[in-house]
Amino acid sequence: MDDIFAYKSNFIPNLNINVIFKENPNYDMMRQIFDQYGYGFVAPEFKTIFIDGEVFLGEDGLTLDDMKFIEAHEVSHILLNHNGPRSQQDELEADLGAYILLKKKDMSTERLEDEFEHRHGVPFSEELLTMVEDRM
Repeated sequence: MDDIFAYKSNFIPNLNINVIFKENPNYDMMRQIFDQYGYGFVAPEFKTIFIDGEVFLGEDGLTLDDMKFIEAHEVSHILLNHNGPRSQQDELEADLGAYILLKKKDMSTERLEDEFEHRHGVPFSEELLTMVEDRM
């Protein structure tokens, strides 16, 4: 496996996605950020989303559908103008935005729907989309 896998975002054309693996010389530094922010984070100054590639390896690793969910979640933070530290409300809105983006591209929302209540304390409902749909 190479130390980085890069591609253009499925949702914002001028945004890069970099999936970083432990072979990358900067992975240890990046691991600290992943530990703080989760599987992925956006670096707006670089027009890049970084995703922890190590979570996709092994038997229990995440899937490519999960990678698209992480990408859509981070893109939603950008589209919703979430700046600075993320609040619980920001994370809820980003998941709702991710659902909208994934549906528009006919991509799987299964993981998002399955994890929603665990992540946010309320069951997923399409009625919640009204919180963000006018800002997407």
